[in-house]
Amino acid sequence: MKFAPVLFAAIGWVQVALGQIELRLSMDREHFLAGEDIEVAVKVANFSGGPLTLGERPDWLKFSVERAESGVVNKRSELEESGSFSLEHATVGTLRFNLTPHFAFDRPGNYRVTAQATLPNSGEVFISDAKSFEIVRGVQLNPDRVLGVTLPDGTTVRRKFILQQVNFLRKVQLYLRITDGEETSNIKVTNLGNLVSFDPPKWVVDRQNRFHVLHRVDAANSSYHLFLPDGTLERRELYRFTASTPELRVNEAGEVAVVGGIRRPSPGDIPPLKTNRPPVTLTSTNAPATNAVPQADPKPEPRP
Repeated sequence: MKFAPVLFAAIGWVQVALGQIELRLSMDREHFLAGEDIEVAVKVANFSGGPLTLGERPDWLKFSVERAESGVVNKRSELEESGSFSLEHATVGTLRFNLTPHFAFDRPGNYRVTAQATLPNSGEVFISDAKSFEIVRGVQLNPDRVLGVTLPDGTTVRRKFILQQVNFLRKVQLYLRITDGEETSNIKVTNLGNLVSFDPPKWVVDRQNRFHVLHRVDAANSSYHLFLPDGTLERRELYRFTASTPELRVNEAGEVAVVGGIRRPSPGDIPPLKTNRPPVTLTSTNAPATNAVPQADPKPEPRP
């Protein structure tokens, strides 16, 4: 399924109420697969004229979510507490929250989220502008594969492993979605990265009920993932095409391995690939360091 066009652009700073604080919501992207973590960043700017302490009460910050087609989205649980923190005048603090566990994002569609902050002592309420995003369904690529998983208490449950393709504004992505046996509840959704649409991913389940996936990410490379039955990602590796093409092979003992191509190091490797390169030796100089200290967020200017 392809996404509809983006409905709203990212919002700028919002002047609200008496101008003591300003709220801004942002997301790294505006489209999500159903069940995927939806992370929202809340930036709080202090224009009260002095230090401001927030987070002493667990309910000082609240979110409200609406679905365009059906109205207010039911809340499943309360947000985790941010903890107490202080902001000096004309400084900005950023908090990040995963909305997925706390709201019933059960259906695809267009959604809007707003944040509401309540100041201590005065009880004044400040509300951000809404941030819009879309939830979509992907296209299933593999036949249903149900695996038995033993929980810590010894009971065995069924888990369904589903490979799904999603088009993010002409950028094709591959996901692994793990659900309960009836596919009524998402257990875990993992983005496996880019997918070349003309080359379907290859997958194998080994004798230990581990799920192996190999897929081409571009013209020259394939990515390999190994998942445990509980959905834990145990291995992630990148293989470059050579005279041979990387592919999954199963031996007589039921062991699975990537054969062909050549393993290449990647920042996303799990575990990191060990190389025989000698360690880098840094020589001391008297020259000042460049970009050695992270820069704080610039102080926002309130609107007149």
